[in-house]
Amino acid sequence: MTGSVPTHPVSRRGFLSLGGLAAVAACAGPKPVHAAATAAAPSAVPPPDLGGLDAALDGSVLRPGDSGYAEAARPFNVALGTRKPAAIARVASTADVRTCVVKVGGRGVPLAARSGGHSYPGYSTPNGGIVVDLGRLDRVQINDDGTAVVGAGARLIDVYTALAARGRALPAGSCPTVGIGGSTLGGGLGVLARAYGLTCDHLRSATIVTADGDVRTVAQERDADLFWSLRGGGGGHSGIVTEFTFGTVPAPAVTIFTLRFPPAASARVLAAWSAWMAGAPKRLTSLCGITAAATPTNRVTGTWTGSTAGLSTQLGALIAQIGARPTARTTNTYGYLDAMRSFAGCLNKTVEQCRPESAGGTLRRETFRAASRVVGRTIDARTANAVVGLVSRQSGMVLLFDSLGGAVAELAPGDSAFVHRKAHATVQIYSGRANSGGAVNTVQAALRPLVGTGAYVNYLDPAQADWATAYYGTNLPRLRQVVRRFDPDGVFLFPQSVLRA
Repeated sequence: MTGSVPTHPVSRRGFLSLGGLAAVAACAGPKPVHAAATAAAPSAVPPPDLGGLDAALDGSVLRPGDSGYAEAARPFNVALGTRKPAAIARVASTADVRTCVVKVGGRGVPLAARSGGHSYPGYSTPNGGIVVDLGRLDRVQINDDGTAVVGAGARLIDVYTALAARGRALPAGSCPTVGIGGSTLGGGLGVLARAYGLTCDHLRSATIVTADGDVRTVAQERDADLFWSLRGGGGGHSGIVTEFTFGTVPAPAVTIFTLRFPPAASARVLAAWSAWMAGAPKRLTSLCGITAAATPTNRVTGTWTGSTAGLSTQLGALIAQIGARPTARTTNTYGYLDAMRSFAGCLNKTVEQCRPESAGGTLRRETFRAASRVVGRTIDARTANAVVGLVSRQSGMVLLFDSLGGAVAELAPGDSAFVHRKAHATVQIYSGRANSGGAVNTVQAALRPLVGTGAYVNYLDPAQADWATAYYGTNLPRLRQVVRRFDPDGVFLFPQSVLRA
């Protein structure tokens, strides 16, 4: 490791701590392999036989009143309150998942798969529904050819640990407790995205149980349309994915940098950061955070992969463009695994401690409200002033601008279901207050004419009126067609299902 050692993790947690917010924005992403809400079944169809389901599984079924049910039913987002699913099926295999789909699907109850359980609206734990908990499908196998076979319930910290042990890496999110399943299916933004692309860009094949109970291994050459939809279309629309095969890259050295500037310069920081990232080399990925206050504060954090040569020049160019001396500056170079642990806020913890408390770790659930926009163009000075003005009237809120471009933009918008290939950035509107949903959506709506109409499907927002076109854009017609083909009866229907678009 080189450079000064920061006094706290260089992560979204760091951004949030500036405003006294919680740590969950590091856990974006992701999203579960969710698949349900409400689907009206014919009255002649009998309700699910939960006892029979339990007997048919190698895993087990938890029902209200059972030991462990209350803990298993708790969503990651504490702001969602108490959830009461009819049952939680802790599956042990793809065959168990198929059994759940055959015995439960289409019987008038929501059927929702859960990978890590980080669904922002809690779609992976529906009230009155049946949760297909994939947590035991957590195998991570790194093959000699560099491919990684990963169960849909594996947590990112375990994926990163296994990869690093073999000198490999996969670009993905910064929250260690997020499940690989939903994160991948929604695209998979991460701190190495400009260098290596999205998580879904590295997907080679996937095993999926479709609504008819069929188990398919899909790839570019097999069920190409379904495979296309799994690369950024969001979780749960056409079936339940149980396993992924990824291509990986050699694990790089990663330099993490952090800059802070006087609060009065926040608008200049945002505009300069945006222009800077528009011309940045691929090896540079960064985030600009604007934290709410009467005079909003700012922070720029990012990664530089490989040799540190050139980074100082890049940072100097940003500082010169802002025209203010930073009030704080750190740079630290890590191996791949330690870099990901640093962003996760658990650099000084064991891998076991980086897991959720429900799995024996120390990372707790969080309380939050969040929404997003996709930034379609560079942010000029006038727009930056307007953006900073928005959060000057808020409290307990932060805007997290994540850079796109680089390797993300090397694919065309229609090459995968992730449509925002040519966008400049994403912005997450995040608050650590349970009662701040209205404020979050007010800011999101105000950002629409300023930065663009898109939104990121892994930051699902049930109050977003334009969600279908915002998440999928021009890919919506094809995605809807694929979902109708593989789930014509809406077995995996949920409130923001493509079938409802």
